[in-house]
Amino acid sequence: MSSTNISKVRTACPAHCGLDACGILAHVSEGRIIKLEPAEFPDPRYRRICLRGLSAMEMAYHPDRLRHPLRRVGERGEGKFERISWDEALDTIATRFREVAAKYGWRGVGWVLGGPGTGTTKFGAYLRLASLTRSTRVSTWGYGDSALPCGSRSLLGTHVPYELLAGWENPKLIVVWGANPAEASPMRHMRRIMDLRRQGTQVVVIDPRFTVTAARADDYLGIRPGTDGALALGMMCHILERGLADEGFIRRHTTGPCLVRRDNGKYLRTRDINPEGGDDYLVWDSATAQAVIPQGGNETAALRGDYTIAGIDCQPAFHLLANMVSDYPPERAAEICGLPVALITRLAERMATVKPVSIRTYMGFSRSFHGDLATRAIGTLSALTGNISFSAAAGHRPVMLNWEPFLKARPGKPSFERLGVLTFYDAVISGQPFPVKAAYFANINFLNQCADSNRIIREVFPNLDFIVSADLFLNASARYADIVLPATSFLEFSDLIYGPYPFLQLQQKVIEPLYEAKSDVAIASELAARLGYGEYFQGGEEGFIKMLLDSEHESVAGINIDKLKRGAVRTNPPLPDTSDVKLSTPSGKVEIYVETLKDLGEELPVYKEPLEATGNARYPLSFIQGHSRFRTHSSYGNVAGLLAMNPEPVVEMHPEDAAARHIREGDVVSVFNDRGRVTLKARLTAGVRAGVVNIMQGWWPERFREGSINDLTHSAVNPAQSRVFEPNMAMNDVAVEIVKAEVES
Repeated sequence: MSSTNISKVRTACPAHCGLDACGILAHVSEGRIIKLEPAEFPDPRYRRICLRGLSAMEMAYHPDRLRHPLRRVGERGEGKFERISWDEALDTIATRFREVAAKYGWRGVGWVLGGPGTGTTKFGAYLRLASLTRSTRVSTWGYGDSALPCGSRSLLGTHVPYELLAGWENPKLIVVWGANPAEASPMRHMRRIMDLRRQGTQVVVIDPRFTVTAARADDYLGIRPGTDGALALGMMCHILERGLADEGFIRRHTTGPCLVRRDNGKYLRTRDINPEGGDDYLVWDSATAQAVIPQGGNETAALRGDYTIAGIDCQPAFHLLANMVSDYPPERAAEICGLPVALITRLAERMATVKPVSIRTYMGFSRSFHGDLATRAIGTLSALTGNISFSAAAGHRPVMLNWEPFLKARPGKPSFERLGVLTFYDAVISGQPFPVKAAYFANINFLNQCADSNRIIREVFPNLDFIVSADLFLNASARYADIVLPATSFLEFSDLIYGPYPFLQLQQKVIEPLYEAKSDVAIASELAARLGYGEYFQGGEEGFIKMLLDSEHESVAGINIDKLKRGAVRTNPPLPDTSDVKLSTPSGKVEIYVETLKDLGEELPVYKEPLEATGNARYPLSFIQGHSRFRTHSSYGNVAGLLAMNPEPVVEMHPEDAAARHIREGDVVSVFNDRGRVTLKARLTAGVRAGVVNIMQGWWPERFREGSINDLTHSAVNPAQSRVFEPNMAMNDVAVEIVKAEVES
């Protein structure tokens, strides 16, 4: 084949690898992609691609791609459909949505959308339609991830603390806590970690599994699942006992010196001592022996003590924190977490004396029932040691991540309702807080990836009057839909991709949509026209991209499509003065004491035992779900090239647990509890601690001999998370038992 017949198109992979995105150079001949390779990058460190990105071509040309719209003709879940036209499909959806809206209001229509990391315009188009119709958005964060934002919101007022903890540019110590970037985010985060380690940065990994990341660390803490908060408290206790806390940072940037009333547990405010006063918090100034409004560095503000102001007994928030932390000396934390005391004290001293320290935290520990408390405890530990980066904590985000341009189609008009996934379950099943009777699933294999999948089959799907699925494949979720729409792969439409930080890339359409597939923007636009909102969707994907670039947001100043077609462009994120940033918490500071959670006993980042992960007499093993390098959640789960390297799911268990159950390597076993059962092969490894079992998440049900991974998980709702933001799914807080399976000969 002559090279003159080959064109090259620069695009980007939206694989959702932790706000990462590799540039891709696609080689095209006669309208067909023949090769993918890494694209050039302004920063040569980012010229790379992983197995998943290289598999995008196989996804696009997969023989099981949906080729045309389908209408269900069998029972839900039976997988029987008939081919229909796009007009029939979209007319049916518009009609059924109107019928539901007439009976239940438009909020009875739920848009259940996968993560925004899969693209900007495809996510934003559905948000715009949800906003225009004032229907319901079922939030991305509820897919197991919202514990981390709940904790972060309480502590810092900002949503996601991936980058909030200091020193990523030049850390002396990196603590990878509850994450495995070597597999989940290999190109961006793990490469950066390894580059820094070669320069002398020490790396510590905290994880119940001895992961690929842990194998490259200087220290490894094999923690018991769900006990991360206790570890943070034990470290804080040791730091305070040794006098290693950064009291200057605590006084200046946290509510540590702010006085808390002993009678009602609220912060003391100026209005409490002066009826004409405002909402300012007060501290006790040791120099003047009076309560004053915090200002400057609060150098003379008391951190401990008992004070009476206008007849109101008070103590500084730091005093309350120190008292609580004293109940968790390293010895007790070690017992709870299943760790040696020496490892806890050594890490505590290093965090307090080595700066900057960068804690890299993702979703691992936050997918436990009390992951919000663990997030707060770890963030408080960082505050006590002065290791918080306020340029990130202040919440400065580029325009692609705030969604406002999509939601301001009609300025001043109300937008969509919002539900977390677990509250979506309740809305469908019981009508609380309001009934939802139609669901549109896009970019999410809902049944495969959401908790308590048997409950979804038994109670959620049957209580929905109408279900739509837009996807590449007839996956587990789509089989329950009434209408199935064939969506494009990312190589078949254009989008704006943020990442790797701080770069912006154009996901340029490489080929025309295959078969009858349409992009999500095209689907949303055509549906919007049928619902009377077509004027807000003019220009398709490129129109939305231009809207974002023309938004006058300073992060994209001077960036246009022509520049992006030539390659990645650095964004212009505003960098505030990090010496005195006002956070979006009520105090404007790091809130180590959260008064709004006082009635729930969570005003401080207390430790609460996991809901199930401690095990019990019937189900003594703690079940967790790791992330695989061969899939992004459930995406790529049917790609032949990746399955050749990773052909089937296994349950990893410690040899001691296996021996107690007479299980050997390769035996077929059943993992079960009261909710479900999954049958697969056993893999014996000391890489998981005794009492813990792991199955990599994202496997499709047909890869198991019986059941599916989320048959085992539960849908319990955490009330504190519901109050702060929305409840998460506790996929890593599950108790199970394992037995050898009866296998037919």
